[in-house]
Amino acid sequence: MQKQFTKDRTNIVKGLAIIFLLIYHLFENENLVTSLGVNYSPFALSDFLMFTGFGNICVAVFVFLTGYGITKGLYAQGEISAKEAYRQATKRFFTLMGNFAVMYLSINLLWWSYFDYGSLYERGKQGVLHALTDMTGLSVFLDTPTLNMTWWYMELAYILIFLIPALAYLTKKVGYPVILLALFAPGVMSMGEDLTRYLFTAVLGVAAAYGNWPDKLLNLKWNSIVRWIVGIVVLVLSILIRQNAAVKISYLHLIDAPIALVLVYVGAVLLASVPFVNKVLEFIGKHSMNIYLVHTFFYMMLWQKFIYQFKYAPLILVVLLVVCLLYSVVLELVKKGVRILYKRIRKK
Repeated sequence: MQKQFTKDRTNIVKGLAIIFLLIYHLFENENLVTSLGVNYSPFALSDFLMFTGFGNICVAVFVFLTGYGITKGLYAQGEISAKEAYRQATKRFFTLMGNFAVMYLSINLLWWSYFDYGSLYERGKQGVLHALTDMTGLSVFLDTPTLNMTWWYMELAYILIFLIPALAYLTKKVGYPVILLALFAPGVMSMGEDLTRYLFTAVLGVAAAYGNWPDKLLNLKWNSIVRWIVGIVVLVLSILIRQNAAVKISYLHLIDAPIALVLVYVGAVLLASVPFVNKVLEFIGKHSMNIYLVHTFFYMMLWQKFIYQFKYAPLILVVLLVVCLLYSVVLELVKKGVRILYKRIRKK
């Protein structure tokens, strides 16, 4: 029976990606690591920082999976009209915006006393407008103040929702040459820093859906030892290549795309085969968006001393992950309860 890149496997990859994100934000800053006395043994500081710097590959993984997931969903519906494709995109857009707004409100209701809203948003009507813009995830679009700079990703997420259906349609018509289009497009047109950085990765995700690449990786006729050797070797090479100084300066927008596919292989093929680990990563992956949006508050703004007091890097990572997961689980339970209550009220 042919294996498929199911939602469960997708969540495993997301779980892996969000762990890389936490590693990156917790430990990529040398001054922070040394000033807070983080214990990173048995690694040398340079090796530790090279690995933690690799962690921001997480964004490329999420972009790749977004391109893959939206395209796969559209192709599964057959020949649907552009109107229907963008009706679904609009629904996806408002769903994401609604979830973001709920998260924003939850943070501000719980910890409003920690934030200086007057200085951040300005006072009066101007401040209210800026806060509402931030609550909808549009602050980067409109260049207005934001409570959390990590939320820059919302701009890219919104753009991808509407861009990927067009890329999926184009890929279905012309096939893999669309990859070349993405390769050269940033050089001939202005499209903003974030899209320039991740367009190639998004298109590779679309191409992966077109060619069913993840399914093919899952069904390679290799024994388990060969799979693990290949996966570990390619992952190590990916880290060494990506963290090379010249690559970081000039080639990240190109190299991130194939490395995202490497992490799909590591997550969906290798880690998915490990009992317990696969379930843990899958659970983390289900909460990955919430973790992405709230983790900065916990490790930097609210509880930095608490998070870093555990000294050992793996333990610090686990503590932050557990805190974020607890927050996400409670938030989702509250949202579920509100939906149930709303439905009951409507029935009356």
